[in-house]
Amino acid sequence: MKQDVLDALAGRYPKNIPSKETLLHPGIINAVAGFDLYDDTPRAYETAYRKLGIDIHQVLPSGNAPRPRVSGGTWEENGIRYADYGVFPTQMSVGNGPNLPVSAGGVFGYDTARDDFDPGVKAAALKQLNSAFRERFGELAVMYHLYYTTLFMWPIVTFGWEAFLAAAASDPERFDEMLWEPWAQISRKHFEMLAAMDEEVVFCHDDLAMSTGPVFRPSFYEKHIFPRYERIIEPVLKRGKKVVFVCDGNMDQFLERLLEMPFAAIMYESPATPYERIVDTWGKAGRGFIGGISTQILTGGTPEEVRSHTRAVIDRGRQYPGFIISSCGQLPGNIPMANIIAYFRTRNELGCPAELPAGST
Repeated sequence: MKQDVLDALAGRYPKNIPSKETLLHPGIINAVAGFDLYDDTPRAYETAYRKLGIDIHQVLPSGNAPRPRVSGGTWEENGIRYADYGVFPTQMSVGNGPNLPVSAGGVFGYDTARDDFDPGVKAAALKQLNSAFRERFGELAVMYHLYYTTLFMWPIVTFGWEAFLAAAASDPERFDEMLWEPWAQISRKHFEMLAAMDEEVVFCHDDLAMSTGPVFRPSFYEKHIFPRYERIIEPVLKRGKKVVFVCDGNMDQFLERLLEMPFAAIMYESPATPYERIVDTWGKAGRGFIGGISTQILTGGTPEEVRSHTRAVIDRGRQYPGFIISSCGQLPGNIPMANIIAYFRTRNELGCPAELPAGST
């Protein structure tokens, strides 16, 4: 229920353990929906979200997903590589990829005005999503709509890692003036728009680290990134909304620092960021923490290993009010059916309700 999520984000123990999932697994959707999801994808998703007790999730698809072309495999077409590992095929460029600057000089020649936007146009589209979500789910769920480029992600998605790191390290002051500050202003503009939406929770994303840890010294983040966060998210805080900080990579080094900021919760990649460190920082502080479940174990473990892992995560996390269970990243279609059933059955047994068909294994 939405109220369980709001309670957890406010530091109150919820009635039931809330759940966030990005659901891409055709097998579990078909099992709980009781019909072929490719015949009516929106209705299948709606049924699955309700029966599986997923309290934070994306909007319903606007139409039917295409039937798998290479189920569980990949193919290439017109310079794009497609993968059929979920309900909808994923895609990425092959060959040379996007036309990105390849030198520090190219980075400094970039005009951030290209990234500006008309807030009226974007607000109208987002309000339509808000309205459709509330009409379908009312007080059942929180809409997961991610603002991806809070600040640190802007140069990564614009230039790629190599060019970004070279330019930011070679002339950090110039990078700050020409890129960080204009992008911070554009992101604040996004949050001014988000402040006018009906949703109570805002999700913003920045990958501050790789799986091995931060890519710059802490002093770099302290000078160029962290001081701008509060200014960026201020508009939604003034409206009383909860802000969830979403991040990949190993965030161990930044957990205490992020606690100093007005984020209601952190949604982190596991096991890149150690679960015990999350619990010992964000859990003990009474703040929200979303995650805990390793997709690697769901995919490569046995059903018993999945049950044991899920029990351990729930038993540890539920000691604190802000715990919201999630498989970090997503639930892709290559998770064995027995494992994903074991995952949801164990959740149901331990206080995160899920309705599964009798006899499913």
